[in-house]
Amino acid sequence: MLFLSLLWLAGCAPTFSTPTTPTVPPATASPSETWPLTVTDDLDRRITIEARPERIVSLLPSNTEILFAVGAGPQVVGVTSYCNYPPEAADRPQIGGITNQAISIETIVSLEPDLVLASGSQNEIIPILAETGLTVIALKPTTFEDIQANIAFVGQVTGHADQANGIVADMRRRAEAIQTKVATVAKNERPTVFYEVWDEPLMTAGPRTYIGQMIELAGGRNIFTDVDQDWPQVSAELIVSRNPAVILGPASHAEALAVEQIMARPGWSSIAAVQNIRIYLLDSDMVSRPGPRFINILEEIARDLYPDLF
Repeated sequence: MLFLSLLWLAGCAPTFSTPTTPTVPPATASPSETWPLTVTDDLDRRITIEARPERIVSLLPSNTEILFAVGAGPQVVGVTSYCNYPPEAADRPQIGGITNQAISIETIVSLEPDLVLASGSQNEIIPILAETGLTVIALKPTTFEDIQANIAFVGQVTGHADQANGIVADMRRRAEAIQTKVATVAKNERPTVFYEVWDEPLMTAGPRTYIGQMIELAGGRNIFTDVDQDWPQVSAELIVSRNPAVILGPASHAEALAVEQIMARPGWSSIAAVQNIRIYLLDSDMVSRPGPRFINILEEIARDLYPDLF
């Protein structure tokens, strides 16, 4: 269940509190190259970075993607074993997996980083690393806006604010283009969507997750907008009764989401999405990593929902 682990570590584990978005300047602001720099991360921790980081260790694939995208790739000296994008990330020393138990503290310390970019859910590792004297910043995005804020934030703390702000501006432009097109479709005519995170037990994405938000931004109607949890377990009977027009899921879940497999589920053959074969698989890496490529997922969902518009 690596897909679920990545979602959890990216900061999308079930939560009933409002995450703190890191303090960043607006995308149009002029970058500050003045050091030391004091910032507040997603865990509401005030951190002072004494100088521009030259040796950065990333503890999550999404963090690695952000770092390389904003131009900080040459500063990255350590990544996880799951950091496979961009391809050059594979050339960096690996510090272990992505969970608290799989990360090698010794390896991180040996790399002598002046900045460690962690996940807000790596709560056991962060204080241990901080106790060694390392500067650790935690990212814990929940929404599409959080993803953009994190990109701008990473650009600021690594000395690449201009490039980061350009990425954020492009993401906003592409998202607005999608919303302009789907605005022509009446809300009550927009396709209903079921996002299957997992099949045993059946799990879906709630409205407060960035996946749930992507469905709405792309012009879909999540059939579980009424749930309080981020990743709730749901019953097959309820899904059948809500009759989604479209079913989405990660490509890593392709076997369970194959048409013949879904048809074999009791009652599912009556679902509109199954009858019309509107079952779409999204790139598992992109959909589980809240980074620069997440805008690609928004565009892909929009194309799946409205092939005639896009």
